[in-house]
Amino acid sequence: MYHDQPLERSNNKFIRWFGFDQFEPERAVSSYWVSSKTFFVIRLILALYSFIVLWVNIGVSAHEGRGQNIFAFFTNLTFVGLHAYLITATVHHFRYLRSKNVNSFFNQHAVLNYLYVYLYCTVITFNIVTPVVYWALLAGGSEETTPRSVWLNVSVHGVSFFLMIIDVIFNRMKIPIRMIMFVLVTVVIYMCLAFVVYATQGFWVYPFLEWDQGPKAAIWYVAVAAIVTLSFFLQVLIHFLRDFIAKKAGKIQPTKVVENDANMTKLEEDNSSSLV
Repeated sequence: MYHDQPLERSNNKFIRWFGFDQFEPERAVSSYWVSSKTFFVIRLILALYSFIVLWVNIGVSAHEGRGQNIFAFFTNLTFVGLHAYLITATVHHFRYLRSKNVNSFFNQHAVLNYLYVYLYCTVITFNIVTPVVYWALLAGGSEETTPRSVWLNVSVHGVSFFLMIIDVIFNRMKIPIRMIMFVLVTVVIYMCLAFVVYATQGFWVYPFLEWDQGPKAAIWYVAVAAIVTLSFFLQVLIHFLRDFIAKKAGKIQPTKVVENDANMTKLEEDNSSSLV
């Protein structure tokens, strides 16, 4: 039986409105489908794989003289975020199993918990966006020929999705709907970075971001924002279906209905998601 105690309610209206303080830490380290220990083993494997891919990718890029540009690519930044999430979640999960409580979350500064929520929402969104954009628009120009380069390319543009979705399926996290704004702001910041890279190094990280295309470029920027938004709400649907199936399978115990915060949307009431 899980307690699902939320964080202490924030006095900051901004924090409450976005739903940061709705985070229930025990949901991050427990599962409907397997024991927490089994989930930890699964998560540890995911984290170790991401660790290997990340550092091999950095090492190969440095060896081939591309190290200065590695973090200019959205794909690599997304994978860094995925790795950071998996390592952070695994550490908290280990402490949960050792202490039988989630004090590792409650004893740290609230800002770190809010960042955990932000990181989760960006990771689950961008690891849909990256494979979709790459395989739909960019894969045709790929020059990977060696087994190592092919493995790295598939890992950061495909396996990354499975690392993310496996964690999503097994955890019990909620998604505050209004976090879509932070996800979109993150994309806007990256687009600004793309302009900085062009201004300082003379190349566009991705061809479709090239502003010299005129009106066509504006369409691409809007299209990227649309893909990001659709990916976020696809994750909302996935989380809803996961919890719906768990409820039908008797994995969710009935709980007393309490009055919801005025700032919580209907979509967030049932699991963070109830399609309206």
